[in-house]
Amino acid sequence: MNKSFRLTALSCAFMIAAGCSSQQMQDFNATVNDIGKNYGMPVLCGAGMIAGGVTGYALSGKDGVVAGAAIGGALGCAAGYAWQSRLRELDRIAQEENLKITTEQLTLAEPTVVTAVPQNAGLVAQIPDTGMFAIGSEQLTESGQRVVTKLAQVYAKAQTTDQADVSKELQSRRILIVGHSDATGPADLNQKLSERRAQTVGKVLVKAGIPATSIYYQGAGSSRPIADNSDLLLRGQNRRVEIVELANEQALVMRAQSEEGNTRYLRYGASDTAKPNMAASKSAGQPASSPSKVAGSQKITASQATAKQSLPDTNVAKTAPKTKPAVDFGGSPADAYQWNMAQNIKPKASGFALISNAYASDMPMSSCEADKPRSAGQVLSMANDKPLERHATKEYMPGYNNRVWANTVNGHLVTVSPVSILRDNAKVDRQPILQVVQGYKSSGQKKAQTLKAVANTYEGESEVLYRVFASDPKASVSCMDLVFSKGNAKVSQGALFYPSGSEAYVASYMPIPATNSK
Repeated sequence: MNKSFRLTALSCAFMIAAGCSSQQMQDFNATVNDIGKNYGMPVLCGAGMIAGGVTGYALSGKDGVVAGAAIGGALGCAAGYAWQSRLRELDRIAQEENLKITTEQLTLAEPTVVTAVPQNAGLVAQIPDTGMFAIGSEQLTESGQRVVTKLAQVYAKAQTTDQADVSKELQSRRILIVGHSDATGPADLNQKLSERRAQTVGKVLVKAGIPATSIYYQGAGSSRPIADNSDLLLRGQNRRVEIVELANEQALVMRAQSEEGNTRYLRYGASDTAKPNMAASKSAGQPASSPSKVAGSQKITASQATAKQSLPDTNVAKTAPKTKPAVDFGGSPADAYQWNMAQNIKPKASGFALISNAYASDMPMSSCEADKPRSAGQVLSMANDKPLERHATKEYMPGYNNRVWANTVNGHLVTVSPVSILRDNAKVDRQPILQVVQGYKSSGQKKAQTLKAVANTYEGESEVLYRVFASDPKASVSCMDLVFSKGNAKVSQGALFYPSGSEAYVASYMPIPATNSK
């Protein structure tokens, strides 16, 4: 392996904050596998010594450096051997079966934090579903049975070299199997099918001797795409089985939480229909219809909205729709709109030092118009099919406890309520409904159009992307993207998409929370 290339890749890992390019980080991901297979033990021996020395110095000053380096080096060597051995076994199966198995090492972002999870918390392996299952079925094909059996035999082995620790490792270890699908067909059916397929793989692992109490499975359906679903040649990459080997149950919980609402999966939409190109490059700046700020003094009551519309500051010339929309929100063609809301959201720290998060902000992201509602199933135990215990709370994120949010768009009042977001992973507690009152300020009593909706959330460090889809495809509003601040109840960016014939249009939408009238 070329030493200068290794140095560049490793430098990117240590300089994530400085910002390596997307291509550099992708090169690093590809190189990690080679390093692990060929140099896993020496690399982690050295990394362990460095981490141990730093920790020793932090705890005991100079006197603690040598002892810390020795302990860290020993732990690093053991982890390096395990990593190297597992990757070689997976690589052997990939070559025998002509598969492209990709792997990702899970390490703690802050090894000095007191936790029951070891520094090297686990290994993620993505196995493509190239004929692994019969079409529309959870039954393994002949070749699929052969591949999964080989994988099960690999994971049935302990990674430790110390026989005294074999039993302890196997008892604490957890394996998570996640089924993924492309976006063709109904999302609910895809989720359920992917769940049954993950369970099928789990049964083969149990047959290989892995305790059912150590195995968990999940159906993510089409909610976590890694390729463009609208491209016939690429969408097949989304059909895959993910096997995550984790050090213990706490690491399993961390992994499950880090994947929920992860902004990295916004790079590709969950729609199998080609949409207008609304992805923005980093140099594109703000969206073409970047909204101006709403004055903080504006108030809206639940029965009467008095706020003025936040007009878009747009560089795109507005053109009259060829077909008159059901409600004219005064927007611009969506294919000329540069959407980069998620691109500006800093991914939330998950506890893991995930390489993919390092360049998430450097990737183009899809808007809600190129997406559809996403749904992932719960993490279930192979032993009893019960959900993984998460100790989640029902506390709401401040300002998002079932409030009404509204504002006018081109004279029409648009309301989304309730906005219900929990503290725990910014989950949606109650699904919202949308209401549209046309010509809100004109004389006469206006009847609101009520639209059922589904919301998804994606959590960053300081912001949450709240994505809402109208359930009726013929509704006057298709979807909306709202970026909520976690520090205060406020929208920093917002866009409303609506149909006009076969075309999609977009307008700025900056709702503010309503206050209850007395």
